[in-house]
Amino acid sequence: MEDYKIEIVNTRKGCLGGSDGYLLRQIATMGYVPRSAYKRLAIVKGLIENESFSSRAMQFGDFIEQNIYNNLSLNEERYESNPLWVSEKYSKKNCKLICHPDFVLVDEKNHIINCYECKATKFDVKATKETYRSQMFIEWLLAHEKAENLGSDWRVQIFLCHYNTCGVNLDEDFVFDVDKLSIHKMAFKRKFFDVNNAMTIVNAFLEGFTEYYDGDEIESEYLPDKVKQEFSNITSVLKEIKEREIMVDEFKKRLCSFMQDKGIKSIK
Repeated sequence: MEDYKIEIVNTRKGCLGGSDGYLLRQIATMGYVPRSAYKRLAIVKGLIENESFSSRAMQFGDFIEQNIYNNLSLNEERYESNPLWVSEKYSKKNCKLICHPDFVLVDEKNHIINCYECKATKFDVKATKETYRSQMFIEWLLAHEKAENLGSDWRVQIFLCHYNTCGVNLDEDFVFDVDKLSIHKMAFKRKFFDVNNAMTIVNAFLEGFTEYYDGDEIESEYLPDKVKQEFSNITSVLKEIKEREIMVDEFKKRLCSFMQDKGIKSIK
């Protein structure tokens, strides 16, 4: 499992994947890249490094996924775990579209690609379907692209493997309870959202995306050269103004002392 997890992390640069489905859906709907997507696209462009992290909840999800895969493999050795699919149809110059479906069975006898996505969550099946529909739609599209390459009679089936985590104590040793698992077939229409349009918008955005700053404050040295030069010029002006203000204050003090000594009340 560690090998493919490393691969998934590595493909966050230069690629958008199934987990970016909701982001792509937003872009397709809005017609432009929202600021909330800048950080993710900065990783795609290689402007910043991907931040990898782990938690007990994520580790438990991996544990459940591995157990389901092991059980599937006992009955059918042809199941694949997290294969990398790269789209030729939707990938663009600056960004590829990929996905890593959790389990895949390419049934050559019946000409069906069976694709499974595993989600361990406290939410019910309906809410889980809605939350991950965009991700699974990407997998559905790329599965169809793969099926089209295999032959016109090939079909695709997408399933959600839902594991109910209600009552699970993450502080204890992980336990796989088959009674908490249910499998649900997903249905999609190609008009769910326009992935190709979203990828076209992303590609155009990445073409001119050369700077990214995370946070409210940055060092001036990281500004673009033109802005940095203007910033430097203004800084020099402000410094000169400050020095002149100090000179004026010192003169006022000396003048005030002189007038008091000479009994002068005002100077015309």
